[in-house]
Amino acid sequence: MNADPNQDIPRKLPASHGFQWVNTGFRFYRRNPLLLSAAFGVIFGVVMALGLIPGIGGALSDLVWPLAVAGFMAAFRALDDGRELELPNFLAGAQGPALPLMSIGAVQLLAMLVIGKIMLSMGFDPQALMEVAQRGDATPQDMQVVLNQSLPAVFTGLLLFAPLMMATWFAPALILFGGARPMTALGVSLKAVARNWAPMLVNSLALGLLLFVSALVPFLLGLLVAMPVLFGSLYASYQAIFAVWADEAPAGDQAADNLA
Repeated sequence: MNADPNQDIPRKLPASHGFQWVNTGFRFYRRNPLLLSAAFGVIFGVVMALGLIPGIGGALSDLVWPLAVAGFMAAFRALDDGRELELPNFLAGAQGPALPLMSIGAVQLLAMLVIGKIMLSMGFDPQALMEVAQRGDATPQDMQVVLNQSLPAVFTGLLLFAPLMMATWFAPALILFGGARPMTALGVSLKAVARNWAPMLVNSLALGLLLFVSALVPFLLGLLVAMPVLFGSLYASYQAIFAVWADEAPAGDQAADNLA
């Protein structure tokens, strides 16, 4: 399961695989829950700390996030191969193709800035929304007026944000495991998600429910479980869609079998 020579040819899988990937993520997490949760806590803390740097913090956190994703992909690859999970696994992105991975972060940052500019030019005013929501004397009509002004911009932003997420979803794994160039990785990831829209939709709904439930846990401690499971699901979906299997078995199923 290490060689991905045909990763530029994504498979098309049925919708049922979307839930199987989440189940596989849970199975991976059970292999070493303490280290996976601790690693996410530390990495998330570092990214958040970078974000607090005045002026450049937000950009820095966006640039290094793909390195964190790649680190978790390497960690789950180690678990999938039956190897012991170690801290250096989580540094695979920083120790390997760091610049290509950070390029993905740069593309996402620039795209988000452009999307934000477009939304603002269409009349989206987040400050006005907050002011109306916080006003004690605000009427439903006041809120309706602000929402009517903002909804076209919000829908436009969502339409533009969707392909950006599709393009960046598998890009870190494609770069780390297959040595893809950044722009190639973005294009292949976009094609893979579009081709597998049904299982990706099921997977997104399941992960969204998991994140919602985890957010109810005090101090967001539930994220220490939910986020490693999300990364495990991402790895399982990458394996299912891109990895080449000798027996041509569905990758999500075989990954689950390996962990049983």
